[in-house]
Amino acid sequence: MESHERGDATEAAVIAELKRRRISVSIPFGDNERYDIVVATPADRLLRVQIKTGWIRDGKIEFHGKSQHTNSTGNTYMDYEGDVDYFIVYVPDLDSMYLIGEAEFGTGMQLRIDDPEQSHETINWAEEYRFEERWPPRPDGATTANDRPTVERASECLRQREFDFARAVTISEYDLLVDAADTVVRLGVETGWVEDGRIRFHPNSSTDRDSIDWFLVYCAETAQAYLVDPDEFDTSISLRVDDPDTEMPSINWAEEYEFGNRWPY
Repeated sequence: MESHERGDATEAAVIAELKRRRISVSIPFGDNERYDIVVATPADRLLRVQIKTGWIRDGKIEFHGKSQHTNSTGNTYMDYEGDVDYFIVYVPDLDSMYLIGEAEFGTGMQLRIDDPEQSHETINWAEEYRFEERWPPRPDGATTANDRPTVERASECLRQREFDFARAVTISEYDLLVDAADTVVRLGVETGWVEDGRIRFHPNSSTDRDSIDWFLVYCAETAQAYLVDPDEFDTSISLRVDDPDTEMPSINWAEEYEFGNRWPY
């Protein structure tokens, strides 16, 4: 496959996967921008993303972190410094995506998938950069691995409870289908994080709530999954984990929303 064809295929695969996850994607008009797409986080931050194809060599994922241009003197290469916010690296051989901050990249980067002959503290393990482990980036721009929930972690929650379930394989409002007491329950998986003593999450405003039965909110900071009925709130809801500074007439205590306390079947 020619390099431009490979790039087109990679972009198509990444955009399709982002849309399957209900992540807003915009494509810039024309070809003058150095980023390929703009994606919106649950908190409506807009991020410029450059999509790259990764390949496996010597137990590592490699990708080009510079753009290539051809002129009369041959090929020239240019860093993306300041022109993009993140790289999404798609590896066709693994059918997996990796999220890397532009500031993390420096002058070069490889992601290790196999154990090296000698261990080094500076190894960038590919598993820690998997997209589902890093999305969405925190508001401060950090992308510390494992600090955000994923569909995979929500799936693990169901496995631990020995539920039979399936993951959506097409672009759907729901993420997981759970077989429960002769009925099928549609779950929309959402990211939760602790802020000001409350667990917050931002459901996609375009989600058709009639197409899901529950939001399953996984919060890595509390290591808990929570169930929220779409009919329980209008545009937003937060779950209180710490006592408020002043008394409030109504509090949605996170403990009451924990998966084990709410699962109805």
